[in-house]
Amino acid sequence: MGIFSVTLGSISNVTAGVQDGYRNYACTIGTNLTVGQDYPISVRTNPAANENVRVWLDLNNDGQFTDAPTSTGGELLFSASGKDVQNGTIRIPAGATLNTPLRLRVAADYVNATPPTPCSTPQYSQTEDYRVTLQANSQPPVAAFVADRTTTCSGCVQFTDQSTNAPTGWQWNFGDGTTSSQQNPNKCYTQPGTYTVTLTVTNSAGTNTVTRTNYIIYDNQIPVAATCAPKTLNFCCGYGITQVQLGTLNNTFSNSSTGYQDFTCSGKVTLTEGNRYPITIQTGTNNQDTRVWLDANNDGQFAASELLLTTLNQPSPVRGTIVVPGSAFKNVPLRLRIMSDFVGSNFGPCSDLQHGQTLDYSVIVQTNSQPPAAEFSSNYATTCSTTVRFTDESQNVPTSWLWNFGDGNTSTQQNPTHTYTKSGVFDVSLTATNAFGAQTTTKRRYIVLTVPCVQYCASSGNNQGVWITNVSLGGGHLTTPYSNSSGANSGGYGDYTREVLEMRSGISYTLSVAAATNFGRTVTTWIDYNRDGFFDQSEIVLNATTNSTTTSTFTVPSIASFQGLTRMRVVMRLNTNFAFACQTNQMNSETEDYSVNISSPLPTRESKAMAGLAVFPNPTHDGLLKLQLPAVPVGTYTATIETLLGSQVRQQAVQLGANTQASLDLTTLAQGVYLLRLTAPNGDQITRRVVRN
Repeated sequence: MGIFSVTLGSISNVTAGVQDGYRNYACTIGTNLTVGQDYPISVRTNPAANENVRVWLDLNNDGQFTDAPTSTGGELLFSASGKDVQNGTIRIPAGATLNTPLRLRVAADYVNATPPTPCSTPQYSQTEDYRVTLQANSQPPVAAFVADRTTTCSGCVQFTDQSTNAPTGWQWNFGDGTTSSQQNPNKCYTQPGTYTVTLTVTNSAGTNTVTRTNYIIYDNQIPVAATCAPKTLNFCCGYGITQVQLGTLNNTFSNSSTGYQDFTCSGKVTLTEGNRYPITIQTGTNNQDTRVWLDANNDGQFAASELLLTTLNQPSPVRGTIVVPGSAFKNVPLRLRIMSDFVGSNFGPCSDLQHGQTLDYSVIVQTNSQPPAAEFSSNYATTCSTTVRFTDESQNVPTSWLWNFGDGNTSTQQNPTHTYTKSGVFDVSLTATNAFGAQTTTKRRYIVLTVPCVQYCASSGNNQGVWITNVSLGGGHLTTPYSNSSGANSGGYGDYTREVLEMRSGISYTLSVAAATNFGRTVTTWIDYNRDGFFDQSEIVLNATTNSTTTSTFTVPSIASFQGLTRMRVVMRLNTNFAFACQTNQMNSETEDYSVNISSPLPTRESKAMAGLAVFPNPTHDGLLKLQLPAVPVGTYTATIETLLGSQVRQQAVQLGANTQASLDLTTLAQGVYLLRLTAPNGDQITRRVVRN
């Protein structure tokens, strides 16, 4: 502890600190200063602990120090608190004794001790005296002033003269027809308005004037007084609020050590009813719970329905969105209350806070004359979420709503709950209406459901070493390939079941999977064709180990019962490790799930012309089949034999034309039922079921 150096004018004295005790340097160390000029002062104290520092000057040379700021007629020049070097600026007021050595007293003490006074003995630190000789200022004054507030709701403002070069006369003009000759007048305006303030200062060397245009705003419109003002019971540990941003409001201050703060006069913002506004709240170094209320009916209380925002266990900055209620009183200041405290503190709008802080602001709500901007959200989560709660998020105060849930059902409620009873991919639309117009928003393929619900096993991985970056599907009937790019999914699992891959029975598609590494990896993909909730070996459509994008072409089985919504699972593992469909926390692995909608194939021109395809004998006992098309041009066709699960077991080129037969050899196949897919030269296809006995 102690004073280690003092710097002022030509004084620059380094000392040993508290071990020196009281030191009187008035005879040996001093400086000359000019009245009315600004001088920097620096006092260095303990670099490891906060200390209070005070500096007095015996201006009238009476051997005493008046312990009050010089702005109020006292002799306290400088006051600070902190560690190490404490800097500031001092100004010697007019009227001080000139050309005579005056005593300068510097005192310091530990911040938790009683602050030092001119004649007290510091408990942990020390006091030092120096010499200051003042000389007259021969320069004309330079006018300057400030007010303690530039926006007032009471009408009263304290003005402080900051003019340099020791003025001896002051003339104020407050802009409302009144004046004052005091140095630091207190002015109370009687009429709301905006005022320009002028100060003219004079000394023996001249006169100077400064004008601050539209400097004071007197606005007597404030919210109804609140019935409570929550206190901070135990400021601690960096809790509280340091900044609030909402619309044009941007208010910054220290922390919750100041406790409850009422900014309803200086902190005003105008918002429009029915609109959504982002709000940002800078809090302390710890996670905090934060709540925001608006006294919408201006009764001085905060009802449960007036809670606009709740965020729990959030780090700084806290971000959210508030919706200005259409029921709020219009064009009058309403009290906005922001409260924040430690995580788990179940506080209400009138609760005293343990460590945090309460801040009040003014919100002026203006009428909205715009047609609605329709928007909505829901709690839809998975393909098993058959009961969905929809939330209207439209702006501009709609007064009526029309929902279309995509399954033939509608609702006129603002926030309806709807239960879907069948599988499907559903578009949802909302039409919001008010007196100024209507708007409709539609979210395509918004709800994806399987009814009854099919539960699938969990699958996840540790994806620090490898993860899926893209899954794409092309070919078949798709004129535009499907593509989904992703990063490393949290927990090694990505749920993309709201992404629906459209496929058709009997059509071939190409599936590609890319990774965020050039190392070798194994990719396995299943499609649960039979929708039994299991990923069987026979349902694998891609299985390969490679160090580049993995690609596979497969054919969707032409089985009517397979049509409908089901699931595709993609698992990627590093190196040649086997990819399990139903294992969690697989090392160096990631899983992604998608929805697949299988529909019946659309008839093509060639398939209509090929409808007369004859396959005989069927069943075949010797494995030899004949194919005949009665009314097609001669050409090379591709005959593909597949299992009922879509696995290709044989492919053969055949020549067919009008009344021309072709032979197909199935002698190497085991007995069973197979699918014959005949592809024309233009790519169109027709299928037949064949039996090998």
